[in-house]
Amino acid sequence: MKIRVLIFTLVLFLFIGVAPLSALAANSTPFTLDAPKNLTVELKYDQNNWPYFAITMDVPEDVQSINKNLNENSEYYSGTNCSPIKIRFESKYRNYDWNQGPSLYDITEMSVDDLLGGNAFAYYPYEKEDAHGGINLKAEVYTIRACFYSSWGYVDSFIDKEVTSNYSDLVTLGNPAQYRGASDWAKDGLDKAAEYGFITDKIKDNMSGSITREEFAEVAVKLYERYTGKKATEASSSTFTDTTNVEILKAYQLGIVNGIGNNKFAPQVLINREQMAAMLNRAVEVIRPDADMSIEGAPSFSDEKEIAPYFISNVQFMAKNGFINGVGNNKFAPKDTSTREQAVIVAVRVYETYAGLTE
Repeated sequence: MKIRVLIFTLVLFLFIGVAPLSALAANSTPFTLDAPKNLTVELKYDQNNWPYFAITMDVPEDVQSINKNLNENSEYYSGTNCSPIKIRFESKYRNYDWNQGPSLYDITEMSVDDLLGGNAFAYYPYEKEDAHGGINLKAEVYTIRACFYSSWGYVDSFIDKEVTSNYSDLVTLGNPAQYRGASDWAKDGLDKAAEYGFITDKIKDNMSGSITREEFAEVAVKLYERYTGKKATEASSSTFTDTTNVEILKAYQLGIVNGIGNNKFAPQVLINREQMAAMLNRAVEVIRPDADMSIEGAPSFSDEKEIAPYFISNVQFMAKNGFINGVGNNKFAPKDTSTREQAVIVAVRVYETYAGLTE
């Protein structure tokens, strides 16, 4: 028995003597790295006037010391071959995971040496390759973090491992997305609409899409509540057989909307321009009972015969006050549908006029 134990011990020592270091320290690392400190992110513009995030941080002294050692000798830490330390930057916005969103450049790292040399990392998260499709702090929240890392392996082996620090504290910039998919011409008006609370959850993700009767009824209720400072009350849930949407029931109770007959509202049907004029005309009557509702001096349109007789005065009132204009060539196009951005901006015009916010 003693002989067997002795033989086993000798074999074990022989194995240890010839085994590679990777077998000895499979779960160890040559050093540890502290996390980045004081991460700062600043919105800047490059020489082409393209926006980007300039990212800097403080490098802990221990990390600087390790990086200095590795610059002088990649095998400074016995039995290993390690690269100088780099910084990995990660960002996220919208529903993208870390570093999964569109970006103008794929480079998301820099060396510690570059940072210590006074350079900031320039990060360009773009939807497309132009400045207008880039960073928008009014419509997006960007979150950024960073960590240190060094690639390493055992001497005479592959460099196939990493030493990685913990992440820095998160830096968040911007505001929650208030709307998306807007046309360039509409953005100023939509910024106001977002401020006034007129952009609902149903429409905010595609502002250039066509608006339904349900969606516009919700906007009209927001207009009423913003102007009056009161919460509207809803009609009975049995008012319509095809919807129990509380906002539609509020609009009905206020007298802003009607059904289409047979106790139906048709919430998903696209609203056309003359219907939108009628809803807003009624909204004005509700929020400002003393408003001048005259149509004298209203412009006439060459396609006026296409306007339903019961909507003519509504269209004339909207056109006279500049709330809903023609579409060109002296036409109103009453049966055309409206986009969400067009509808919301009309609500902004109505609100600002009666709130005394127009110049």
